[in-house]
This record gives sequence, C-alpha cells and structure tokens, in this order.
Amino acid sequence: MNNRRLTIDFYVFLKMLAANNNREWFMEHKNEFEKYVFMPFKRLTEEVIFLMQRIDPAIHIIYKDAAFRFYRDIRFSQDKSPYKLWMGAVVNRIGRKNTRYPEVYFQFGPGENFIAVGLYRPDKETLFKIRKKIAAQPDVFQHVNEDKLFRSFFPEGIQGEKNKRLPKEWMSVAEKQPLLYNKQFYAIKYFTTDEIVNADLARLIVSHYQAMHLFNDWLMDL
Repeated sequence: MNNRRLTIDFYVFLKMLAANNNREWFMEHKNEFEKYVFMPFKRLTEEVIFLMQRIDPAIHIIYKDAAFRFYRDIRFSQDKSPYKLWMGAVVNRIGRKNTRYPEVYFQFGPGENFIAVGLYRPDKETLFKIRKKIAAQPDVFQHVNEDKLFRSFFPEGIQGEKNKRLPKEWMSVAEKQPLLYNKQFYAIKYFTTDEIVNADLARLIVSHYQAMHLFNDWLMDL
C-alpha cells in the first residue's frame, strides 16, 4: 500500500462504524480498524511530518504528538457514541498543543474531508503580536492574503472567528483591514472522497501548506 494514500476501505469501515457506534461492535472489528483506518492514517501522518521537516527542520514531532484521539470524550455530551467518524492530525513544531507556529491540519471521514492551514488557536501573546503587526503593516498583510498562489488553493483567503471589539487605537486600521478582528487565522479547503482516495495525499497536504508560505513566513517573523 502506498504510504501516502487512503483507500476506499478507510471510508467503508467508518461508514459501517457510523451505523454501529458502540464498543461491542468496534471490538469485534478492531482488526479491520487497525488495517484499513488506523495504520493507513498513521503512515500518512508520518509521511506528512517527514515532508514538513524538509520545509521546517525545527519540526521534531512524532505521530502521537500530531494525531487527535479517535475516542470521543462523552463525559459532557448528550451523544454517547464512543468513537469519532473521522481521523485528524495537525503538523507543526509542537503538535496538538500548538498556539504559536504555522501549521497544517487534515481531517478525513465519510462526512467531511478537508485540509486547513494557518494558525487556528493562537495564544493571547501571539494574538496580540499578530494584531500589532497587522496594525503596523496593513498593506503588507493584505498582500499576504491576496497572494495569487495562496488564492489559487484557497479562494476565500484567510478566515476565522472574530472578536466584536478591539482596543481603540486599532479601530481605524480595522476599518481598512477587517481581519484585525480575527482571533483565528486559517484557510480551509474541502474535498470529495474520490479526490482523497485518488490523491498522492501526503504531497497534496503539504502543497496546501506551502501555498500559504507568505503567511507562514510572516507569522514566523513576529
């Protein structure tokens, strides 16, 4: 099996799990989960990490640092289904706990396939630095967001949740550059199942990260 691909069996198993999302069924079919879902996704993630290390040698994470748990936290949820119906991982210098460095996140399952790049969860200090830099150079940031290569991969540009208020000294700049309100800075692209199973997937993921290279460089230089 090509390490950089997911097969249709990945999706078939997760669809079957959707109809049988309970521990008894899962334990009876755990070998299939390992064969068709877990191991292919693990190999894919490890290949993405390897390719990303060529871009940023400061990345030293392993699979367990990057991958999100397949088991749902049901303690405070009305939905008591024990398993997720997708696999997801994030690759950056730190892994899942990243709040500072540019990253690529990928999630695949029968309901939704997407690749997202940028910085999804900046900490308070990083967010302040990002906003301060945007306020100081709004035209530069606009150039980053309108880069032709970036928009060819992500036509909608940089997205993210916004704050309703900003410090008064930034309000006039925010009229010109509304992304100053953002508390997240990411771009996202969705795919069909056919597009995923027919892709050289690790390289597809990394190419989307590279398409945002102007923002990545901008973020690294805070």
